[in-house]
Amino acid sequence: MLTVMLGGAPGVGKTTVAGRLLELAQDGPRLVQWVDVDALWLHQPWRVDERMRTMLQANLRAVAGNASQAQVDILLITWVFQSAEIHRLVTGLLPAGTTTVSVQLRADHDTWLRRFEADPMRPGVNDFYQGRYAAAQGTPVDHVVETDGLTPMDVARQVAALIGLAEQGESVAHRPGPARHRM
Repeated sequence: MLTVMLGGAPGVGKTTVAGRLLELAQDGPRLVQWVDVDALWLHQPWRVDERMRTMLQANLRAVAGNASQAQVDILLITWVFQSAEIHRLVTGLLPAGTTTVSVQLRADHDTWLRRFEADPMRPGVNDFYQGRYAAAQGTPVDHVVETDGLTPMDVARQVAALIGLAEQGESVAHRPGPARHRM
């Protein structure tokens, strides 16, 4: 199983690109599963403590283990991935023998700010999110995709090429589908 850690700053477009990657994979032979770590982290009352970290790690370990048992070809994991330490944490939760590749989506500050503020579900930009942006921009990874001026599908095609999914997506590229929006 290939595990793709797709990261980037909050609001850079990870979720949108992951959805487009699934579109590219829909007619191909490889089974692609996507998990957003934030979905595994949802809980109330909201707090970050050892119990919640343990919950997150157990959830991610279970999803990755089940994907491996189901012979998923590509496990796509989206998260901010704001440090090499976070990459090591996730890699350590994967089944033995899992191949990993890290891809970070990046955008210049003005582009990121515009995307972040366009999402009505997000709070305003504050020091916390500014810090996450800066950390994600500087995180060492295997591959970087600069997203400025690209549509989500353009970015997804670049990621697909990096992870060996590109040949599957060629037939989808010319098929009519949902409207494509700029990120």
